[in-house]
Amino acid sequence: MGYGCALARGAALAALVAMTAAPSAQAAPPGTPAEGAPPRDLAVVGLLVDLEKMVEVQQSLGWTIDRYELDEIMSPALMSVCSATPETRVAALAALDRQIHERGGPVEEAFRRRGGDLDEVADLLFATRVRALLDEAMRRAGHGRDTREARETCATCETSSQCPFWLRPSPAFRGRETDAYRTTLNLEGGGLGALEAAQGRVLLGAGGSARLLLGRGLDERWTFLAGGEFGGTAQFEQTATKTRFPISFTAALPMVLRYHARTWHYEGELASLAYFTQDDLRVSPGMRLGALVGVSALRVRGIMPWAGLGIAVEHVLGTHRRPAQWNLKTGARVGFDWDF
Repeated sequence: MGYGCALARGAALAALVAMTAAPSAQAAPPGTPAEGAPPRDLAVVGLLVDLEKMVEVQQSLGWTIDRYELDEIMSPALMSVCSATPETRVAALAALDRQIHERGGPVEEAFRRRGGDLDEVADLLFATRVRALLDEAMRRAGHGRDTREARETCATCETSSQCPFWLRPSPAFRGRETDAYRTTLNLEGGGLGALEAAQGRVLLGAGGSARLLLGRGLDERWTFLAGGEFGGTAQFEQTATKTRFPISFTAALPMVLRYHARTWHYEGELASLAYFTQDDLRVSPGMRLGALVGVSALRVRGIMPWAGLGIAVEHVLGTHRRPAQWNLKTGARVGFDWDF
């Protein structure tokens, strides 16, 4: 009973830390105002985060000729730009212009000033590519609505729009490539290797696990997730007379705090768990601490696929059923973040 109360207090504390730490711990995304400034435009931030992720994805494949690289990601770019109002688009373009100016742009001049070293202008080149993507997407998106004000704020836009007729600009737009301010369903699974240590004996094993988590985007950078998991590992056990592969099982209730940095994300995990084996189905309680580094792709039909590498340490409490035990687990995991 005491363990259950401690576990409940720990879960509540972790959730409270996740909710309160997120706004202060995050790196400031584009468009974030200085302290004391008016509240940032969440639609502008969401649009810039989307476009930055698209450019980073394309750069990871090898960026060569601007025109053709922009064409490759124009479809998802238009889906974001068409969802934003003309005012949001213009404000995002102005934010990128400020970034380029503050970083010493235009990039061609900065490249010459810094001795022709491309690494020296990497951040400036990235911002320039994001701006080029937004500028071209705005041109193809047209005015967004047929008003004199919209035409004046987007003088370079085409009269005709390539936006889907069913996609309407909205001031409530918060981005498509993030979890920001929305609830998501996350299906994850993968293989793992494990070391189980108890009473001075260490067993090597391998197995897998699957989990289903409900997530809530606290903002563009932080997501809190919680749900259920089940997994098992088969250990290699050699005795003087035979070789066995006993299977152990773990049911867990993980709580995850995930930090997003464009295509990359980093997460910490705290979980309560129940441990049992094929030889002894009686449950022993335990706790887990884990971490993971992952990389994601762009959303397709509301689903964002990702893959990562994780590591976790588990402690199974000793009871009259079985002795205390430490487990070290590591492995690859793939997941699907569904904005349902």
